Amino acid sequence: MAKDLRPGGDHPVSRAVARLREELDGLAEVPLFGLGPGETGATLVELTRLAAQVAELELRVAAHAGEVGVEQQTGATSTASWWAHATKQDRRAAAGRVRLAEALGRFPLVREALAAGGVNAEQARVITRALDALPDDLDTEVLAKAEQHLVTEAADHGPRALAIIGKHLLTVIAPEIGEAHDARALEREEQAAAARAFLTICPDGRGSMVGKFSVPEAQGQMLHKALLALSAPKHLTATDGAGTYERRPSPERLGTALVELIERFPADRLPDLGGTNATVVVTMDLHTLLGGLRHASLDTGGVISAAHARRLACEAGIIPAALGTHSEVLDLGRTTRLFTKAQRTALNQQQPTCTTVGCDWPAHLCHAHHDTPWHSSGPTDLANARNLCPHHHARIHDPTYDTQRHPDGSVTFHRRT
Repeated sequence: MAKDLRPGGDHPVSRAVARLREELDGLAEVPLFGLGPGETGATLVELTRLAAQVAELELRVAAHAGEVGVEQQTGATSTASWWAHATKQDRRAAAGRVRLAEALGRFPLVREALAAGGVNAEQARVITRALDALPDDLDTEVLAKAEQHLVTEAADHGPRALAIIGKHLLTVIAPEIGEAHDARALEREEQAAAARAFLTICPDGRGSMVGKFSVPEAQGQMLHKALLALSAPKHLTATDGAGTYERRPSPERLGTALVELIERFPADRLPDLGGTNATVVVTMDLHTLLGGLRHASLDTGGVISAAHARRLACEAGIIPAALGTHSEVLDLGRTTRLFTKAQRTALNQQQPTCTTVGCDWPAHLCHAHHDTPWHSSGPTDLANARNLCPHHHARIHDPTYDTQRHPDGSVTFHRRT
């Protein structure tokens, strides 16, 4: 650390800092026993305000350090580099704090609010960024009004909300120029977001595909909303059975929802790829398709379990290619094996819920299943169709369960012993 100021220093700021540190040193071992809830809360709020005041003083001194060239004492390349080295803080963080110190010099109302403990350092950072993003040719009177508006809003809003307010600042304080400015800024932001869109995905060698992505906000919100619907407690209760589900889905639940979203996406809406629809082909021998335990192969080079392949064969996401004993193609599934929209509408009228006994999952969210499998010459007609919710559709293809069909058209499942 840099040389301790307490033994010396004649400037009032230096002496005040030394006294503050001595006071805090005296509190280091003081127990908090006896500090009641009300006093504890009030003290915590006051400490937060004190931290803001200390932050303002620290940043003001940091700005002054740049003015007097404190880094020249050691030959450091910048004030931020000297500060980071002297205090063992992250160099990037020190540079960010120096930038905030410089910004506070340009916006006195923000600095005064920070010095009074009325805003915290993160709020000050957001406010100065919003003010710096305003047009360079903005009238000084409008700029002062904008600064005052954000400082006032900070009394009721945290950093995230302030950032949103800052994006539409001119529309509020100067609507005659703000609407056009916001429209241009939004258009630039959307264009930049579209240009930055990317996706990486690759196998992890453990049966999963991993990756990361960035998409524009609108499309990201669309995806997020779809995943929230598929991970909602009502949906999970209907598909997985009764359970305790958090209202805010976990990353694992959102991942499961993404899997379901991918499986539900209609392959016939995908563009052609090399003259064929961009649909995964699953290759399996006839024995596997009819109930065997061998694995199935994807045309992309991966493998999946037999049970998984049989379940997916009912969906639009794959095409099953069934092979005989000498690998000759016995049947190459076509997406016409799927029930048409008109058939689904009629089926939903006949079967308004999942046909599993005790399940009331609505028909419009169910899968249409062939009672006699399509690969076993089962016709794609209403007499051979039944509605099954995603959970029970997976179960009817699960080899660990027996399926019992009842005269009224319903089904039940029993685990094999």
